[in-house]
Amino acid sequence: MVMRCVLKHHVCLCVLSTAVLAGLALITAQTKVYAKSLNCNGFVNDRASGEPDDPRGDSETGKIECDGSGRYEGGYGRGNMRGKRYQRVTGGIGGSNGELSGNRDIDMGKDLKPAVKVYNKADITIVGKLTVKDKNSKSTGPAIQVESGGVLTLAGEVDIQNVNKGIVADGKGSSVTVLKGSIGVRGDYVIGVSNGGTVTLMGTNFTGVRQGIVFKGSTGEANVMGVGAKINLANGGTGVIMQGKGRANATVMNMTIQGRGVRVWGLR
Repeated sequence: MVMRCVLKHHVCLCVLSTAVLAGLALITAQTKVYAKSLNCNGFVNDRASGEPDDPRGDSETGKIECDGSGRYEGGYGRGNMRGKRYQRVTGGIGGSNGELSGNRDIDMGKDLKPAVKVYNKADITIVGKLTVKDKNSKSTGPAIQVESGGVLTLAGEVDIQNVNKGIVADGKGSSVTVLKGSIGVRGDYVIGVSNGGTVTLMGTNFTGVRQGIVFKGSTGEANVMGVGAKINLANGGTGVIMQGKGRANATVMNMTIQGRGVRVWGLR
């Protein structure tokens, strides 16, 4: 009887150890997939860090980075201890609908990263006001970058000023939709699209533009569509530029480009 109890006790300890180890493995796996996202929890809080595991939410002034491979149903993953794969749900980490609420005011001059980056098939809608600026005029990248099948919809007011580049959509399935607002670019292009990316602009104005729309890459179809969108070119500015080799197809629809004219060059 004593031996049986001891063995039984040891068996219980083994089961407990297995569960603990599985739980630690689960936490470790989640840490790996969540590590790339930042300020993508779904809501803003002036006391939040914006880290993926911060229950307080997002920093109002922090740059937004949403990695689609780090969003799981239920917020912290769904699976079991038998090694079955997790079921990924595209969207923001903080909500299954992928919405980011609250007003966001981001200064790009603090580092070289985009103010908003969405990638790996994340499907994100920013419903609050998005303000992006570069106080020190140091940034060289785009204000908004979407790649690797990411989808971004800016449903709230957008006010982006004094940035080096506006919007970049790179890769098949990658898309950016801006419903309203204005974007002011000080140096490079307003919209860069490559390798099957799509940008849709509705009621959006761009001012002081030197390069309007730049199509890059050598394959795929790139599209820019506008409904009530207007690009005002600076003196000597270029409306549409084609860059790259091969048989890439580019389409611009329903947009007004005002200035000295539209030139298409760089196609080889």
